Amino acid sequence: MAGFCTGIVEENEIIDGRISKEGDKMIGIESSGLHSNGYSLINDMLWRHKIFYKDMPELLTPTTIYAKQIAKLKEEIPILGMAHITGGGIPENLPRCLPKGLNAFVDIKTWERPEIFHWLQEAGRISEIDLWNTFNMGIGYCLIIPKNVVNSALKICIENGYEAWTIGKVLECSNDLNRVDLLGIPQ
Repeated sequence: MAGFCTGIVEENEIIDGRISKEGDKMIGIESSGLHSNGYSLINDMLWRHKIFYKDMPELLTPTTIYAKQIAKLKEEIPILGMAHITGGGIPENLPRCLPKGLNAFVDIKTWERPEIFHWLQEAGRISEIDLWNTFNMGIGYCLIIPKNVVNSALKICIENGYEAWTIGKVLECSNDLNRVDLLGIPQ
């Protein structure tokens, strides 16, 4: 089964990261689990009996939908860019909301990796970089915001039942290729 949704937004209200600049901060909002990330790999591990649903009920946790949370945040703070962290993890999804000439610098030690990702890595013998390029690693949604509203953004997330962290910042780069630098992970 697959699903999708569409919508309409006024051109002047599009949030696509084009006004992001060096020094802006990134907020990571917690995921509820795997979301829709990596299930081809998970199905392969299930098929090969490396993992079992009965031992990992977290595999069936529903995906968080962030629409209401983002609407609430938009009422209070400027959001410059945002990315739903789906298949491809942070390295593939976050650069999509950055203009050319900017990179995302993410410090992976700013939040605790949920235990399910440790289990999957061990059971599937997945390399660290492949793990980050497949799964959300506990971050379901990322925001790029001005640094002066970080505390407000974190407070709003917590008040609405979401754990959130300042996970990185935006930096200029010397070329037009956008990428994510994950502090502590070999590229």
